Parts: sequence; C-alpha cells; structure tokens
Amino acid sequence: MKISFILATLALSFGVYAAKLEVDVAGMTCGMCVSAITKELEATEKATGISVNLETKKARFEELKGKKISDSEIKAAIKKAGYEAVKISRKQ
Repeated sequence: MKISFILATLALSFGVYAAKLEVDVAGMTCGMCVSAITKELEATEKATGISVNLETKKARFEELKGKKISDSEIKAAIKKAGYEAVKISRKQ
C-alpha cells in the first residue's frame, strides 16, 4: 500500500494525474460493497489508484490527466454500484 501511494504521489508531481479525489460514500456495509464501488469507478476509465475503505466509508483515487471525471460521473458510478456519493473533494 505504501509503495502505490508513493508512486501515485510521484506521478502527480510529474503531471500524470490531474487531481486526487476523495468521496464519502453512504451505504457500505461489507467487502462486496468495496468491490462493487471499485469495479464501477474502474469502468469509468478515468480513475486510477482506486482505494475504497469500508471503515472510513471513503473512496480515494486519482484522476488521469486529460481524462477529467465529473462529479456527476462519480455519483453515477457509485449509484450504479448501489451506493450514494455524499461528498466529493478534489485536490490538485
């Protein structure tokens, strides 16, 4: 986990990623929830380094440069998995 965080940080520094995102997700209760959300975010083909944490009820990922993912796309992907994106935060 530490290595992927370091690589993501380096990639962000060199302009591979446009932004880091954190999404508060409502309704997660088990590991299958985590898998479903991860799968739907991957399907957008605009997110990488996806990490969904059941304990904190947060999804974190990086947006690929040149492939901006809108808040509505994030909400739709999480809704398709059966959950609700409550709050979306972006960091450049």
